[in-house]
Amino acid sequence: MSFSNASLSALALCIALGLSGAASAQESADPKLSMQEVEAAWAQQDFVKVRGGLKVLAEEGMPFAMYRYGRVLLQGLGGPKDQEGAEFWLEKAIEANQPNASVLLARLLLTKTEDGTARDPERAAQLLKAAAPLGNHEAQYYLARLYQKGEGVAKSGADAFNWMRASAIGGYVDAQFSLSRHYSRAKDSEQTLYWLNEAAGQGHREAQYFLGYALDQGQGAKQNRELGFEWLLRSAESGFIPAQVAVGRKYLSGDGVPTNGAEAQRWLKIAAQSGSSEAMTSLAKGHLAGDVVELNEPLALNLLQKAVQRGSPKAMVALAGMLEQAQGGAERDLEEAVKLYRTALDLGFDEASLELGRLASSGALAEMLAPHRMVPWVMSSIENGDEAALDWLRDQAAQGLRPAQTALGIWAGRTEGAPDDAAALLTNAAAAGDARAQYELGLLYITGQGVELDYVQAHKWVNIAAARGVEAAAEKRDVLVDLMTPEQIAEAQTAAREFFDQASAPTEVKP
Repeated sequence: MSFSNASLSALALCIALGLSGAASAQESADPKLSMQEVEAAWAQQDFVKVRGGLKVLAEEGMPFAMYRYGRVLLQGLGGPKDQEGAEFWLEKAIEANQPNASVLLARLLLTKTEDGTARDPERAAQLLKAAAPLGNHEAQYYLARLYQKGEGVAKSGADAFNWMRASAIGGYVDAQFSLSRHYSRAKDSEQTLYWLNEAAGQGHREAQYFLGYALDQGQGAKQNRELGFEWLLRSAESGFIPAQVAVGRKYLSGDGVPTNGAEAQRWLKIAAQSGSSEAMTSLAKGHLAGDVVELNEPLALNLLQKAVQRGSPKAMVALAGMLEQAQGGAERDLEEAVKLYRTALDLGFDEASLELGRLASSGALAEMLAPHRMVPWVMSSIENGDEAALDWLRDQAAQGLRPAQTALGIWAGRTEGAPDDAAALLTNAAAAGDARAQYELGLLYITGQGVELDYVQAHKWVNIAAARGVEAAAEKRDVLVDLMTPEQIAEAQTAAREFFDQASAPTEVKP
């Protein structure tokens, strides 16, 4: 195939134009801009123009442009991310004594790798040490954190505090909030409040949240619920989820503000959509009550199920209650309810113990669990004023259930006018081999409560309890030794040996 002269001429023209166009495109991609023009482009979010302009200025040797160009490459603004290129230009900026570059590279060097280890904390510390004395408040903050952790430097609380304070005084908001937490732990409410105010005033949303609660509750500050709510609302509007939950709950309960169903639902929904199990649970309870927000049991059930999946013990208790009552379209499932209560209790949510105690004392668990498993739950209900729970415990103690006798004995010992009952119950349980009863009986003999004060009997029982693994008993026995004569100690030890010789192995109670 051959080309005509016209075709060859056209091809030549295209090649010429192409070459000329490539050169023009390169020029337009990397224009010569002043830093003021770069800043104007940044303000307009024209990052392609920013990237090209900074590249030229960086190559011309402007230190600040080197730093900004490295930052642009690191963030991938106006083009692809280029970490290697970013590190190159940051190093060049550092050589030109640009402290901001030192801080940015230090932070990059502290970024965790895939295996969870820091890349180079020692080099990061060196960079921050160079920038911090120059008054770079960000460097001071990150250097303080390294001293707190002992990462890249020797751990030093004094150095951490000094650099954090310098950064906070310089106005670095994260340092101000960190300093407020330091003073909070030190129980210095005046300094805590001062630095919370400083950080909150700069828009630190977590500081706004803590300041709001301090003012709302009058903790470390003069109570001002109106101002406290304003700070909580600012924090919520900035996207801080705990503040969104707090604001929603306040509107739901009328705590410090008039109830407002629409606002309660709005804020709790926002937090719930962000994954807050606290918001889901609070909103579910609102829909169950149906007084501030609409009554909607099926929606409440759905919200609680989602919160339980996220491990919320509070939601577990609420969902268990719905399963007990067959609410929201759920079938009554007592076994699943008990499972949820017990899981919540294992997670440290004490309210679950009250619910289990209520079920136990009502007889609802008689076919599900052995009585000795229920004793701690019933005790919680008794301490909460549940007379039915007390009747259940007395009945079990009368039937000879050792944990019930011990629990009832301890309760009687704390009840005015019942020391004799406590002694009798604990004596029976101790003689039957209950280690907790043995320890508690020993304490009665030390104080003479319901029994004659008797150090020999006290030593005997706490010694037996210590041998059964009660740690507090071992400590109490060592204290008793200092109050006893050698003859009394020998007598008590003989009595303990005789108990073990005569005692039969305790019968194991099957669940």
